[in-house]
Amino acid sequence: MFVPRSLKVRRNANDDGRSCTAKKVKPEAEDPQLGAGGDGPADDASGTKEAALAAHHGAQPCPLPGPASQVPEGGLAGPGQRAQDSDLLEEPVKSFSKTQRQAEPGEPVCVVCGRYGEYICNETDEDVCSLECKAKHLLQVRGAEAPLAPGGPQKAGSEPAAPHPASYVYTEHAFISNLREDQIENLRRQLGIVVQGPGVPRPIIDFEHCGFPEALNLNLKTSGYEVPTPIQMQMVPLGLLGRDVLASADTGSGKTAAFLLPVIMRALFQSKMPSALILTPTRELAIQIERQAKELVSGLPRMRTALLVGGLPAPPQLHRLRQRVQDKKLFKPPVLVFVDCKLGADLLSEAVQKITGLKSTSVHSEKSQPERKNILKGLLEGDYEVVVSTGVLGRGLDLVSVKLVVNFDMPPSMDEYVHQVGRVGRLGQNGTAITFINNNSKRLFWDIAKRVKPTGSLLPPQLLNSPYLHDQRRKEQQKDKQMQNDLVTGANLMDIIRKHDKSNSQK
Repeated sequence: MFVPRSLKVRRNANDDGRSCTAKKVKPEAEDPQLGAGGDGPADDASGTKEAALAAHHGAQPCPLPGPASQVPEGGLAGPGQRAQDSDLLEEPVKSFSKTQRQAEPGEPVCVVCGRYGEYICNETDEDVCSLECKAKHLLQVRGAEAPLAPGGPQKAGSEPAAPHPASYVYTEHAFISNLREDQIENLRRQLGIVVQGPGVPRPIIDFEHCGFPEALNLNLKTSGYEVPTPIQMQMVPLGLLGRDVLASADTGSGKTAAFLLPVIMRALFQSKMPSALILTPTRELAIQIERQAKELVSGLPRMRTALLVGGLPAPPQLHRLRQRVQDKKLFKPPVLVFVDCKLGADLLSEAVQKITGLKSTSVHSEKSQPERKNILKGLLEGDYEVVVSTGVLGRGLDLVSVKLVVNFDMPPSMDEYVHQVGRVGRLGQNGTAITFINNNSKRLFWDIAKRVKPTGSLLPPQLLNSPYLHDQRRKEQQKDKQMQNDLVTGANLMDIIRKHDKSNSQK
């Protein structure tokens, strides 16, 4: 994988004032072929493309490595050139804190990460280890100064308390912003990143470029995410900006974390729960994603997961979901189910609550008026998730909270059917009605098809192919034809008069 590193660059002596100032030169006993962090050769005799990015605060960033013929003169220092131009070459300022070594006893330490403070920030004179920590240090300093401006200086000895952020807005890191457009294109080309669409943000190079909470950064490291993969580099900024993303990458390339990180950050600052719903095609994948989500949200406030999969008992899953969700009306809007008898309402309500764990009740004419009033109030306020009713709730009520009506038993007439399904779609709202039919309602098959089909609703083939429906349609067509023959029109008016006259003359 392509891992960004600093490149050795030529700089003039007066460039130091615009960047970090090196405090000392490394001992000569150190292996000259190793970088400061001992990670590997900084360059080799052939001018390798191993290294990647270098951006200096206030100075022009070094170009990304490309083919040997395209490497700008002075971009890489080969062994022979190093000896010839030793007076112009300096040890490169490290871009990332992770490439800096740990501080030894008595050495200065970075004010941000605690590693070896090899440089002095030219703006604050504090010890820093890299350009990355310098940028963070300056952001901290400016962030602490901003609240002091309106109210004047703070009292001596008091430190500004870091307020808990109320929201998160992704802002492109200064390191990424300082890269030229050709460097970004070269980076995408080397990593195989292909993007389409307007205003695609630049890819990140380190997770710390996203401004994640420290707990999330720690979880990333604990889970083994040291540096982002190509899909994560490009997809995470898109997700953090709230953009719609359609991404494709190989198996094992890190797609799960690529969408989980934006989901976590956006959910972290939302007051309503649940904040995200992740749908997967298989149960195994859902289990795997929840496992990774648990690892990443560990220690974050108000962040919990609930796994809902088929093939497992529903009540424990729903119970877990309710425990982790603040809004008790998660299953709002409620479902209104119609049956044809009082006993059926009681039995079905009990079965729904026992099997699904949903809070269900029944209502019918045998219940007292106070009971029916309380049930109706609970239905309107979302206290019940399922209400099973006979026709007592089928007329006149504006149940605006109900979005789904189920005719468990088909009503005995089309007039009653219209009233029951009319409990949804009130006051211009949208709603759904599901009706179960069987041979007990076969005399209404053709009427159902005539009423429902023009709405664009789906009709089961068993209904459309029913012999009862075809027989009813044929009888209706014959009846319509007979009625047409009995109608008086301009075309048959004279024939009707002649028949009448003939009939009278015979009398």
